[in-house]
Parts: sequence; C-alpha cells; structure tokens
Amino acid sequence: MRLSQIQGVVNDFLDFKGYENPLNHIWLKNKFEMNLISGGINYPGEDSVSDFYKNKRKWFIGRIKKLQGDVKDFQIAKVIVFGAKEKIKIKYKNKIFENEIVYSNFGGGIIATKRGDNKK
Repeated sequence: MRLSQIQGVVNDFLDFKGYENPLNHIWLKNKFEMNLISGGINYPGEDSVSDFYKNKRKWFIGRIKKLQGDVKDFQIAKVIVFGAKEKIKIKYKNKIFENEIVYSNFGGGIIATKRGDNKK
C-alpha cells in the first residue's frame, strides 16, 4: 500500500455513510474511541453509535484489503468521537495522517462545519 493512498482512506472514512451518522441527530456525551486495527471499543454500552462505527470499521478493513494493504502494517488506526466531532488518526510507516469533521444542524442533515487539515 502506498503512502499516498492513506490520506484518501482517512478522508473517505469520514465521509463513509455520513448521512447515517448518529452525530447528525445527537450530541455524544460520552467519549467513543475505537481501535480500527483490533476492533476494541472504549465506550459505555452498545447503541446506534457503537453499531455505526463497527460498520465503519468493517469498511476500513475492506478498503485496506482492496488497496492490497495489510492492517498489521498500521502502527495506529483509531477513531475518536465526542460531542459532534469525529476524528480519525492513522500512523502508517511512521507518518501520521489525521482529519476530523464537526457536525452541526442536528436533524437537518449533514453539514460539515469544520474539516481539519492533515498533520505531517
């Protein structure tokens, strides 16, 4: 897998099924964190948020395989969600790729009010 493909995966992860993202309708009071490599979740309970991000993880794993990559090559791959913000951070071949999106206009559809820049 090429380094140039990683930023695309980061951006596509944020956009994946954005119309179904629970953050369009709720403000998440408890921090949700998921290790995209192992599937480990740090979040109290099971709900639509945890179900949604389990599906996003399945997409992530499938996308890596489709790009002929190996999940074992990733040093860090995690998503953090709190309030109305979703952030993904990936470390691959000692380079960090991250981006975030903040949802607003609850119940009115997707409006990305902020999309972070990749930090190198």
